[in-house]
Amino acid sequence: MAALQESIAAKPPQWRQKLAAFWRWWTGELTHLLPERFAQLGGRARIPVIEMAGDELVLVEPRSAVGPQSRVSVAALDEAQRRSALRSLLERAGEQRGRVRVCLCQGEALVRRVTMPAATEENLAQVLAFEMDRLTPFRAEDVYFDYRVVSRDPSTAQVNVQIAAARRELVDAQVAKMRALGASVQGVTVREDAELDLLPSEQRGERETSRERLVHRALAAAVVLLAIVALLLPVYEKRQAVLALHPAVAKAKQEAESTSAVANELDRQVADYNYLVGKKQATPPAGAFVEEASRLFPDNTWVNQLDVKWAGKTREMTVSGETVSSSRLIELMEQSPILQNATPRGSVVRGTMPGMERFVIGAEARPRTAVEARPLFETVAPVPQNPAAPAQK
Repeated sequence: MAALQESIAAKPPQWRQKLAAFWRWWTGELTHLLPERFAQLGGRARIPVIEMAGDELVLVEPRSAVGPQSRVSVAALDEAQRRSALRSLLERAGEQRGRVRVCLCQGEALVRRVTMPAATEENLAQVLAFEMDRLTPFRAEDVYFDYRVVSRDPSTAQVNVQIAAARRELVDAQVAKMRALGASVQGVTVREDAELDLLPSEQRGERETSRERLVHRALAAAVVLLAIVALLLPVYEKRQAVLALHPAVAKAKQEAESTSAVANELDRQVADYNYLVGKKQATPPAGAFVEEASRLFPDNTWVNQLDVKWAGKTREMTVSGETVSSSRLIELMEQSPILQNATPRGSVVRGTMPGMERFVIGAEARPRTAVEARPLFETVAPVPQNPAAPAQK
């Protein structure tokens, strides 16, 4: 159990497992969709699969190279001849770099399908490691295993998993034999399912040369550099476009500020010009009050005094005299278009003539509606042109 816990603890983080599972599924789907000649351009799909059946080397994949010459007996050969035979077999399959995937023979690996709850799919590798002694006759620390999800059943919330397991000493022995022949072992698979790989990722490709590592690192650095360029190039181009627009924007801003200053100055001058005119038009002139009193008052009314003056911000008219009914005068003044709030000032007393009353009545000037402002070009009438006039040269 301690060895099992150490193996599980040594596994990569969960996000890396998810990313690796997604990448494997995605590339597998693309490989199935592509034609065979294009699918063979992929990394693992291009690596030959060779089975060590006793004293024979059997080429299993690619199937296009399988034929009468796909079997080589190495029982009567020495070490150099075995290396040469393996190299010739790989070259016949189109492999020039000595890479190979080992295929276990029938009976050397256990392949079966199991049904697991769908909730375990996120941590399926760990769950299978815990359940290895129940699903197979082996313990997890004694075998190398791999799996893939074959199908999913949402109705029962279960997944069908293809699992392959082989004893570690057997896999290590097969890998050691193949490496002794000068091959670079990239994986260990089974005949029943070539997509499964029992060899741990840290043990693959041990014979990678320093030149290949340098090329891989250079390619990785080039990819990172291109990604950085792809991200920064649009930003740089937009920055250059913004810098190119700065002079035009500065010129437009200067012109807008000049236009705004002229408009503000024109508004100030117009306001200064219209101040007195507005004050004059806000209330009627004094003669209008005299004319309104003459129009409203009846013939049996005598006016002794009429005053028009400012009371704060309001213009008032105060009239005194004698009439038959002072209340009737107040009603008439309320009906005036230029007077409002007519009220008696003081008490009403008897006049000098029988049936007459002496009154003093004050009223406020009704505010006048301001004249609607119009644009300057609408107020200025255009100069008519005489079509009969001769054109000036």
